[in-house]
Amino acid sequence: MLNKNSERLWKQLLAFIEEGRVIPVIGPELLMLNIDGKTTHLYSYLAEQLANQLEISFEPEDTLNTVVCRYTSQGGDREDIYPETQSVMPSLTKEQLPEALLQLAEIQPLKLFVSTSFDPLLVQALNQVRYTDKEKKTQVLDFYPGADSDHDLPVAFKELDRATVFHLFGKMSTTPDYAVTEEDVLEFMHKLQSRTSRPVRLFDALINNYLMGIGCPMSDWLGRFFVRINKKDRLINNAGGKTDFLVCDQLQIETNFTKFLQNFSNRTKIFPMESVEFVNELHRRWIELHPTPCQEYDPPPPQQEQEREQPELEETLPGSMPSGSVFLSYASEDRPAVMLIKQALEQAKVDVWFDRNPKALLPGDDFESIIKSNIDNCSLFIPIISRNTLPLKPGGRFFRIEWVHAQKVSERYPENWRYIIPVVIDDTPPDAPEIPKKFRDLHGVKLQDGQPPVEFVNEIIRLYREYQRSLAQPT
Repeated sequence: MLNKNSERLWKQLLAFIEEGRVIPVIGPELLMLNIDGKTTHLYSYLAEQLANQLEISFEPEDTLNTVVCRYTSQGGDREDIYPETQSVMPSLTKEQLPEALLQLAEIQPLKLFVSTSFDPLLVQALNQVRYTDKEKKTQVLDFYPGADSDHDLPVAFKELDRATVFHLFGKMSTTPDYAVTEEDVLEFMHKLQSRTSRPVRLFDALINNYLMGIGCPMSDWLGRFFVRINKKDRLINNAGGKTDFLVCDQLQIETNFTKFLQNFSNRTKIFPMESVEFVNELHRRWIELHPTPCQEYDPPPPQQEQEREQPELEETLPGSMPSGSVFLSYASEDRPAVMLIKQALEQAKVDVWFDRNPKALLPGDDFESIIKSNIDNCSLFIPIISRNTLPLKPGGRFFRIEWVHAQKVSERYPENWRYIIPVVIDDTPPDAPEIPKKFRDLHGVKLQDGQPPVEFVNEIIRLYREYQRSLAQPT
């Protein structure tokens, strides 16, 4: 377990990633989506939609496994499950992809991703972040019972020349070649140990590199299998072996499994935090070390063309924003809810500043200075307040720098001018001491889960246009 040595382990993990020797094993805990205006887990959404599709009862706590068992117990055919599950898979826009997957995709040395879920979202996130060329995409591989030797890495791990996602428990299709139920998972695990069908090159990669398990389903028996399968020798003989890293929400209740690791696998280090929180922190630390994330290289145009296009590039300088935009300041965990506010305002023809991270900046740019300049020139500053903005975290949170600077800017305006409009998106008390006093003293707005009513949008439009008119008036 992590304690006073946590900072050292963060440094180790980042160093291993830098060397290209870390393989993330990604689970469904990272699949948080905003669907129909609600933040939900993909598998919870699929369970409810599948129950509706199969015309059987559904309870809020039901899982996919529960729904399938109820259907088959009522005489339903198991073979129906797989095409029906595929049919209810939502079609997501780029903005709806889970933030955690997009953040992992931005950490370029991560090359091979092992997925324990069947959905295509990780592949979509990698394609969106890393590949602009339509001809070049993430390589997608999968294993399933009955798979032949072709269902393995095509080359050794070190020879992979592009991002690769390997679905360990199959990928979604109309056939029963992916794991939906607990019994499916058990069958996959049995076949993965078969000498004739196991993906040999994949297992070599898992054994010889550092694993970073994030959000995987770590029930006691499954967790022990994952820990053992990537070791050459018995766990008790592995005291001097490689270090693997594990973070999973479920570990908070799987006390027997954590005790097992403490006794028999002290080279497996558990980060005592939630999966999404871990990815946020990992991404923050990586961006801090690499302010300009690597992107797919595009050769510069010939000098003549470059000079001709330069004025256009200056007009759209990365990090800049149209003067008088509405500035949304938020904790990254709240991005799905904040997206609803952004989309509603943009549909109303309001310019909105909404930055996910400093990835748009050029080498040498000062991210904090650019953000403060944008706050200086925005028409309205909207701090998004939620439970996620209250706790203190190691190293602090960048949005608090934005909040402090906005309070200073507000002093330039008349007292009757509404420059800061706090918005609360959950049940956070408006007088919580962690909220700046100036925000507490202002008349805030409650937008549950980021759902903006017409009245709110119209008020922002009014203030936005008033600001724009003031810019047009002669001084």
